[in-house]
Amino acid sequence: MSTTPIPTRGSGDLSQVYADDRSDKEVFLQATGLHKDSDRSNPGRHTLIYWVNAALSGGIEVWDITQLEMHGHWYQYHYPNALKVNTKERSRNQTISLGIFTSEQREQLLELAADVEYDQVTTESRVWMRDLLAKMVQEKLISHRLFNTIREDVPLPSA
Repeated sequence: MSTTPIPTRGSGDLSQVYADDRSDKEVFLQATGLHKDSDRSNPGRHTLIYWVNAALSGGIEVWDITQLEMHGHWYQYHYPNALKVNTKERSRNQTISLGIFTSEQREQLLELAADVEYDQVTTESRVWMRDLLAKMVQEKLISHRLFNTIREDVPLPSA
């Protein structure tokens, strides 16, 4: 039996003000820090997927974010989850393009994310991301080659 809870709206979500639209958008995977850690067992490198819903003044963008977040001692998946982010985050963290997605493909990505099973206590973000990316390969949203590159570069744990 799955222990995966139903997604809830993220804290600080701005999606009602800065909603996604029907345009094609580049989708990115981001991992904390510029380089992978030499210790592959370190679960501290957080991962997320995002696309830009709006560009505001002062180098601020509204990112539509898909991630498994730690809240206290629990992991949670929130959606919708659109947040204001400084564009400098791209240069502070490893950012990998997943390609240009249509609005239908982004919706499919979100459906796949909601279906990734996880345990709120033991599943960390890189395991959840690996499972999401594997589903995206199965649905042909990304290539197997890109999946392997991400798995090695971030790195993501083996299944």
